[in-house]
Amino acid sequence: MHRALRNFVTLILVLAAVACGSSDSDPSSTGNIDPDLVREYLLMHPDIVFDDEAVSDAIRRALLRRGQGRVAEERQSILSAHQELLLSPLTPSSGSANTDITIIEFYDYQCVPCRVSYPELQQVRATEPGIRYVYGQLPIYGSHSIMAARAAVAAHRQGLFPEFHHALMTIDSELDMTLIFATAAEVGLNVETLQVDMRDPQVHQYLKEMRALAEVLDITGTPSFIIGGAKLSGGITAGDLKSELDRQRNQI
Repeated sequence: MHRALRNFVTLILVLAAVACGSSDSDPSSTGNIDPDLVREYLLMHPDIVFDDEAVSDAIRRALLRRGQGRVAEERQSILSAHQELLLSPLTPSSGSANTDITIIEFYDYQCVPCRVSYPELQQVRATEPGIRYVYGQLPIYGSHSIMAARAAVAAHRQGLFPEFHHALMTIDSELDMTLIFATAAEVGLNVETLQVDMRDPQVHQYLKEMRALAEVLDITGTPSFIIGGAKLSGGITAGDLKSELDRQRNQI
């Protein structure tokens, strides 16, 4: 039992160093720890874990990392199962489909944080050319948001999604049908064709499927970004996106 106690004390010191962010711990100090003896001691004295703040904190962090890892794996599995939708001719995107990292943004054209985040995302696009960007329509602010999303998909059919998207994201007013169609005309879209495509049942079904994907990914608001298995929600900065991109690269 004395040996078990020594093992546990060593483990306490290592966990405490990890919890405090220390980089001075000697990895070799854990080499002689007998996991079975430590487990036996913990089973006999579970209160030690709760009474030692450093150990308790380290365990909570480990559980959080493990939980986040499982959620990330689930998201990646969901995205893999919906590749047909993400690669659909109706899904606006930029960048190579063969890249290792993709940013998927779920947004609403009437969402103020989406508009605020737009220049931040544009900055990342300008400095991260090797990334694929997917634009996921998630209209949640009423009928005009829905119509704007339909118009965006219809604009994509005419090959003018980037121009239309930029115009809607930089309008400093609430949308209505007059403004949506006026904006479409300003960027060179054929408005009559746009209106026909907006009524296309295929477009309606596509938007339902995109909303269903967002729900499965546990996205409840806009903007939300999926990068690899990670999810970023709410207004973001270019720094936030770049930090996550760096983290994803380190995992590849």
